[in-house]
Amino acid sequence: MRRPYISRSPAIVLFQCLAFLASSLASAADVPAAIETGLTTPDRKPLWELGVGGAALHQTYYTGTRQTRTLGVPVPLLIYRGEIFRSDNEGIRAELIDDERFELDLSFGLNLGIDSEDVDLRKGMDDTDTLFEIGPSLKITLAKTELSEWRLNLPLRVNLGFSSDGIDESGFTFAPDIRYSRRLFTWSDQAWIGTAAVGVQFGTRDFQNNYYGVESEFATDERPAYEADSGFSGSRLTLTLRSKTDKRLIGIFGRVENISGASFEDSPLVKTRTGFTVGVAFSWFFLRSSALEPG
Repeated sequence: MRRPYISRSPAIVLFQCLAFLASSLASAADVPAAIETGLTTPDRKPLWELGVGGAALHQTYYTGTRQTRTLGVPVPLLIYRGEIFRSDNEGIRAELIDDERFELDLSFGLNLGIDSEDVDLRKGMDDTDTLFEIGPSLKITLAKTELSEWRLNLPLRVNLGFSSDGIDESGFTFAPDIRYSRRLFTWSDQAWIGTAAVGVQFGTRDFQNNYYGVESEFATDERPAYEADSGFSGSRLTLTLRSKTDKRLIGIFGRVENISGASFEDSPLVKTRTGFTVGVAFSWFFLRSSALEPG
């Protein structure tokens, strides 16, 4: 029996929307605060800001299929700049170590679920769960100026699947990347920041099979049974452009992924080796605290 698709639960739909917007804004906003202001030590900001926003996303369902989907959600957004837990211009995280060169965060991510009936290669198979990612991320500043920064990111995350049956562990991923951020120009007295990131990803067997495995009960003449191995999952290039003021945040982002050489490259669920994601996110802030972030 097929599991109910995750988004049919209203409570989980709300969770997906909130997590999707937070993930989208974080993707468009992962830049150092000093570059945004052009200062080595930027002014302290409000402890929290509350806004309303939305994000639109167009992407391939997963890297390996040519079919695409378009998503859009309007949801509230909270920016919080606590001493340990933070949700701000560098994403959602818990700062465990923070000094001039090294940062150790507890970082988060999201992979939206797939309704298999929407993808020809997966018709008749179980839907995939929305995967919530959580784990430590070591960030190493390689070089920086008042206008730019080179940084190495080393995130290791466990993937938790959310469905109507509960929460299941769905494997681990390791996705190191090198990114270059620069203040590109100023328009209407506001800085616009560009970021380019190049990286690779590795996944455990459970994670790879979530998208590329075919259990024997779903095998057909055109889609033989297949079990993916752990290992290399592909490479990716991500480009973002963002601007934030006291009243609003705008982010534009795009990602191209390639799975040539991946451990599951010969899966019957793979018909192309490239995939993409493009999107835009916007938030308008209408309320902020009088208290400032920790100094």
